Parts: sequence; C-alpha cells; structure tokens
Amino acid sequence: MSLQEIFWRPSAVTSVLVLLTLLFCRGSVSTPVIKVMSNDSSRVVLQCESAGWYPEPELLWLDGEGNLLSAGPTETLRGPDDLYTVSSRVTVEKRHSNNITCRVQQRNTNQSRETHIHVPGSAVRKEPSATFIIVIIGLLYVGAAIAFVWNFMLSKKPDTKVNETELKTMTQKRSRARGDDTENKEIKEEPPSEQLEDDTSAVDMSEVIKEGEENQETETRSMAQSALTSSEN
Repeated sequence: MSLQEIFWRPSAVTSVLVLLTLLFCRGSVSTPVIKVMSNDSSRVVLQCESAGWYPEPELLWLDGEGNLLSAGPTETLRGPDDLYTVSSRVTVEKRHSNNITCRVQQRNTNQSRETHIHVPGSAVRKEPSATFIIVIIGLLYVGAAIAFVWNFMLSKKPDTKVNETELKTMTQKRSRARGDDTENKEIKEEPPSEQLEDDTSAVDMSEVIKEGEENQETETRSMAQSALTSSEN
C-alpha cells in the first residue's frame, strides 16, 4: 500500500481535519462570562456562558472549596463554523459568603477556562431576647412615670407670665401715684407767681382806697369849716 493511499483514506482525512481544527481553535475559545439573572434576600441565580469550543466542552459550577454545585442542564449551541457555545444556570443560597467558579473544560485537548464571582452572604436576623423586651418595656414605664410627674408639677406651678404682668401693672401704678404726690407737694411748697402778684395788687388797691377816703374826709372837713365860717360872718 502506497503512502498516498494511506493519507487519502476517509479515517485519515477526518483525523487530519480534526487535528487542524483543534490547532486552529486552541486560541479562539472565550473566557466564561457570569451574569446575575436574579437576586433576592435569600438566593441569587447565576448564568455562565462561553463560546468558541471544539469539540463540545463541559461546564461545571464549583463553590469556594472546589465542590461541585448542583446546576441546571447545560445548553449547547453549535454554530455554522462547527464551534460550540455552552451555557448553564445555577441557584446559590445566601447562607454565608461564598466564591463561585464557572469552569468550561475540554478534556481531549486539555483546555480549560474559568471565571470567579463573589456572592455575599445575607445578614442573619437575630430575634430579640426576652430580657431585651423586658428592659424596653421597663424603660417605657419609667419614661411615662417621669412625664406624668413633670406634667403634674407644671400644673401646680403658678403661671410666671401672669405674675410678671401683674407685677409690672402694680409697679406702673405705684410709680404714677408717686409722681402725682410729688407734683402736689411741689404745688403746695412753691406758691405760684400769679398768686403773689394778685396779693400785691390787692394790697396796693386797699392803700389807694384808704388814701381816697382820707382825702374825702379832709375835703369834707374843709368844706364844713368853710361853711361854718361863712355862717358866722
């Protein structure tokens, strides 16, 4: 059998094509991409996808300790270039913080790609203890008692605003009364100039009247004497 016959066998041709495909696709596979599909308080759904593989690879989900996670079935899509695209989803519980790994590998060609994502754990809700509840209730009772006593003391305390107003009113009245007394004293102690002038004028008039009366008396006497003298003659 010649060398040409050996290379042109169908099995040999297929093997060569597979080898060439593997050599061509070795550097064309894509790094897996992880997407968060849903996220709530207790769990998160992740999806991993990788393309450019030949032959068909397998997709694995691993936790932070390297253990396999139970995931949904792997979806495989073969393109017109005979390359495969694989994707898968996994649901992770948020019980504690964890690092999730999506690994796509081809054992025949020893090719492997992986991507990591950190899933934070949910905050653990602690139920309040009985002691804590009792303390809170006690504080509420104490606060209510203090508020009651305070309101009672305020109700018994005289109204300072009213007292201040009354004091101001009384002070004003007293000041006014003192002012009136002072004015009266000044009037009594210091006689007005008009009154002095009236008294002086009254004294002057009385003197004038007295002088007039004296003059009249003198005239009357002189007239009487003259009359007596004329009668004697």
